[in-house]
Amino acid sequence: MVGGGPPGRTAGEPAAQRSGFLPRRRPRRCCVAGSRIRIRLPRRGPDTGTTCARARGTSAARPGRGTAGGRRAGPAGPRAGPRRGYGGRAPPPARPPPRPLEGIRVLDLTWVLAGPYCTRILADHGADVVKVESRGRPDPTRFAPFMHLSRGPHDDPDTSGYFNDVNRNKRSITLDTRSPEGLEVLADLLAHSDVVVENFSSTVMTKMGFGYERLCALRPDIIYVSMSGTGHTGPHSGWVSYADIVSAATGLTALTGWSADEVVGVIYGHGDIVAGLQAATAVLAALDHRDRTGRGQHIDLSQLEAMASHMGAAVLRATGSGRPGEPIGNAHPTMAPHGVFPCLGPDRWCAIAARDDTDWRQLCAVIERPEWAADSRFDSVAGRRRHAEPIAAAITEWTRPLPAELVSERLQRAGVPAGPVRNGRDLVETDPQLRAREFYVRGVHPKVGAFLHEGSPIRVGEPVTVRRAAPLLGADTDAVLRDIAGYGPETIERLRAAGILT
Repeated sequence: MVGGGPPGRTAGEPAAQRSGFLPRRRPRRCCVAGSRIRIRLPRRGPDTGTTCARARGTSAARPGRGTAGGRRAGPAGPRAGPRRGYGGRAPPPARPPPRPLEGIRVLDLTWVLAGPYCTRILADHGADVVKVESRGRPDPTRFAPFMHLSRGPHDDPDTSGYFNDVNRNKRSITLDTRSPEGLEVLADLLAHSDVVVENFSSTVMTKMGFGYERLCALRPDIIYVSMSGTGHTGPHSGWVSYADIVSAATGLTALTGWSADEVVGVIYGHGDIVAGLQAATAVLAALDHRDRTGRGQHIDLSQLEAMASHMGAAVLRATGSGRPGEPIGNAHPTMAPHGVFPCLGPDRWCAIAARDDTDWRQLCAVIERPEWAADSRFDSVAGRRRHAEPIAAAITEWTRPLPAELVSERLQRAGVPAGPVRNGRDLVETDPQLRAREFYVRGVHPKVGAFLHEGSPIRVGEPVTVRRAAPLLGADTDAVLRDIAGYGPETIERLRAAGILT
């Protein structure tokens, strides 16, 4: 056995043989032969010819052959009925095309936002994501009232809007991972998983007995994604962090506000979203690597580094000029005017940006100040920044009596970048572009009912849908243990009676 295993257990010996508490696992099919993956190709189905022909833009029929069962096509007429082979019935409807990650199983040990956002991306694109939960270590997005984000009472773990949005298309199992028996169950699930994702502090998995060496002993080609705040190495590897801490530590907070003395910071967990996207991308790369080599990976993702990699020009300006960046509100270092301006209605605004002199001249025409286009005071970005106040006053005089959508449309027609400042309700209910592209998709939850989810900005084949609502707490425990770990009903009931499935 390769490192990390508990004493007294030999290579390949299941946990059940050790304790007598759990059943013997069904033998796992090895997917690696030497250094290459054995891939079983599907048999040619009844619609293969038609599908391939459509992809080529040609007819599905071969020369001299018909399209029904390889026989010559007869004349169409009353005798032309359903194709044989279905007892006189019409053939069954075609199966929806497979999603890119179908057949990949992900064991989801994550919580809050960064990790669940990663696994939601994988689930949206077809992966079987099994979320391991516990009342002993509850996910705050299920149980904490301040994170519930729902209209009803905040004491039901199954009705949290926050949790239900970021955990759609997943299954849930409840398991006491603080008990030895619970860890044995977890080991059996890990042995049958392609990917495991966690966003704990860097030492948690090792303390649980599931460092990377142990994971490889359970499944040699496993892909292990750790998403700690600062990574598994370095002087701060043991630090605990949340998204706002990461935003501050990477310099984003210092750039957000009106001045160096009025830093606002980033209220939403932007760092969590960035880390989740990076982790999902890393999983895809690791799966491709495994397909080509037969080897798994440990992806040591640092949320600090994920955010630092997005600082871009701010870092370059600081290192190139030697002057650290400072917040400048809605202004821009190379564009003027650049800001948000009040429009008709309470708290309605429009963002406007003049990239260059051409945009400035077009803006002058739209706001009915054509004479300013030739005014020497405003013939450069520096000049327009020096006279920012009168320019802002003139733009505001034009925008204030108009709806933000109309302001945006008139400026866009003139080639000037502009757009209404939206809030969350605007995005869901009134944004015409998101509505036209059906970005928000409907899902029905067994307790909450129907509500909209944001879709996926990535469209690979079929659009992302809510195939299954976010799971009720532990709703899939029995099915997961039966179908994945091979447990029988008696063993499952014994585990539940012992308080392991909580």
